[in-house]
Amino acid sequence: MTSSVELTLLIVYALSFYLFIIHRSLQIARDHYAKLYGLRSGWIFHRFNDVSDAQWRNFRGNLMILTLVFGIFTLVATSCRKYGLKAKGMSVVWLMVSLVYLTYLHGACVLYILSIASANFLLVKICGRTKFVFLLWIFNLTFLICNRVYEGYPFSLFGQNWAYLDNYRGTFRWHICFNFGKESVF
Repeated sequence: MTSSVELTLLIVYALSFYLFIIHRSLQIARDHYAKLYGLRSGWIFHRFNDVSDAQWRNFRGNLMILTLVFGIFTLVATSCRKYGLKAKGMSVVWLMVSLVYLTYLHGACVLYILSIASANFLLVKICGRTKFVFLLWIFNLTFLICNRVYEGYPFSLFGQNWAYLDNYRGTFRWHICFNFGKESVF
C-alpha cells in the first residue's frame, strides 16, 4: 500500500472517529441535560454551556477582549515586520508588549512575577545540570505553596513605604495564574 493511500485511510478513519465521538457526546448531553446543573443558554446557536466552572466562565466572558488584544498584537507584529524589524528587533517588541499586558493584568504584582521567575532562572543556570536539582523543586514547591496559602503577597510586608502598591493589584489575581502546576501539587 502506498503512503498516500495509507494517509487517506488514516484521515478518513480519524475524521469518522471524531465525528462519531462528537455526535455521541452531543446525543448524551441532549438526553441528560435536564439532570445537569449550571447550564445556561449560550451565544453559539443557543447551545447550552457549562457555567459552573469559574475558569471556563471567566475565559468565555473575556473572549471578546482576548480576541481584540490578539488582533492588535498580530497587527503590531505584522506592521513591525513590514517595516524591516528582524528577529532581535521583534524580540524587543514582544518583550515590551508582553510587559505592558502583564502590567495591565497584574498591576504592581508583576514585580513578584518577575522576581520569582528571575530567581528561578538563576537557580536553573546554577543548579540545572548538577546534582542539586532538588533545590529547584524545593524552591518552586515552596513558592507554589506560599502563593496558595497567602493568596499572593501584600507589598506592606516589605514596609509601609511599599504599602501603596497594594492598591494597584491589576485586573487579574497573579497568584492564580502563576500556579504552573497547582493541580499536581494540591
